[in-house]
Amino acid sequence: MVNAAHECVEKISKKMNPGTCYFQIKRFSLVTLFLLNYVPTTYAYSYTLENNLRTLLYTTNSYQVLSRPDTSVEVGLTFTPTALNSLSIKDQAMSMTGYFQLHWNDTRLAWDTDPTYSSIDYIFSTSDYTWRPTLFIANSVGDLSIIDDDVNMMRIVMAGQVNWVQMKLITTHCDSDITYYPFDAQKCSIILSSWSYSNSEVTIVFNTNPVIMNFFSENGEWVYAGYETSVYAEYRDRIPFDMAKLEFKFVRRPGFMVMNIILPVIGIAILTSFVFKVAVDSGEKIGYCLTVMLAYAVYLTLVADNMPTTSVHVSVLSLYNLLVLIAGILSIPITLFILKCHHESSQDPVPKWLLSTTSGFQKFINCWRRNDKKSTKVNFLKSKTVSTVDLMENAACKIKSDDNPELTWSEISRIWDEFFFIVYMIFVIVITTIMMVTLLAGYIIYGQDDS
Repeated sequence: MVNAAHECVEKISKKMNPGTCYFQIKRFSLVTLFLLNYVPTTYAYSYTLENNLRTLLYTTNSYQVLSRPDTSVEVGLTFTPTALNSLSIKDQAMSMTGYFQLHWNDTRLAWDTDPTYSSIDYIFSTSDYTWRPTLFIANSVGDLSIIDDDVNMMRIVMAGQVNWVQMKLITTHCDSDITYYPFDAQKCSIILSSWSYSNSEVTIVFNTNPVIMNFFSENGEWVYAGYETSVYAEYRDRIPFDMAKLEFKFVRRPGFMVMNIILPVIGIAILTSFVFKVAVDSGEKIGYCLTVMLAYAVYLTLVADNMPTTSVHVSVLSLYNLLVLIAGILSIPITLFILKCHHESSQDPVPKWLLSTTSGFQKFINCWRRNDKKSTKVNFLKSKTVSTVDLMENAACKIKSDDNPELTWSEISRIWDEFFFIVYMIFVIVITTIMMVTLLAGYIIYGQDDS
């Protein structure tokens, strides 16, 4: 075109046909005007260009920050936890640090159809100028304010999608289940809800990957074991609001509690039985008994300090401690009675009820010794001789209740000591075994990783 114009000018200067030259210049002008009007012009990014875009979106188009983008706005949600700060079963609270990634579409802020601003992929804004959903953490312990931090800016892409990341230190209520403490697993949740907009106006949905654990730091007391998500409606003033629930599962690392609570408690429970092995003449029976009780009371305090004051769930460990405590309390009057019997004058007659009771204890002890010896025998001899011996030992256990042998006070105290030592040892071993089997079974069943 430009060459044709130059040729025409040359022809005019050479006094050639002016009509032909005029026609070519006119045609060139029309084509040039068409190109200027219909061919899009692309501008490189600049501050002025972005400022013009902001003026167009927020001022020229009369953007209203209080008006939601559409009749129903869908808000996508992803949560990225970074650390579990604490999980207190006593306070029934979980403290976690993380950030919410929210996104929604606002077509009023789209400029992808305007080629003038095609060099601008995204702009940033704050909630002072851009509409955002009013979300809050419904089960928060301390902070019930709307999630809105101007420091974290919104990223708006040219298609009109608004991406907003909000970092939060979250402390939520957590219903503690202490049944299998310290082999327990806890489920704690974060519930996000809309404050102003009902679920017909703002709908909360989880993204395909609702929880991102790539930046999560290990906790020394708890192990992350999975999560579950759910969205349900909750009515407030008969208006339904969306509730987006993130439920995390954490399993306790039991090593510290086993070494510092479980093993010492079991050891002290066993020591309770040995009060009946302390010699009566030593004068230390009551002192030993009270010392063991005081030591046990200290560990009961340590356990109680970590337990919530609730009766919804009862700890197996608490039941064990209660049984051992009752046994320890009962050992004191039993020991006092044994001491009284030992120091009774030999001239005083022994009551019949005491003789009858003691003979029953003696029968139990004889049978216990016989079974203990029988369990250690080599079972390769099964002759009539062995059967005769067994019959004789069985006969030794069958003492008639009315056949009360004459026993001295010292013998009675010795028999009572021996009887209650066996009974207490059996009791402690049985309840300890039941407790440990129950705790380990609960840990295996409920402590599985669900992630």
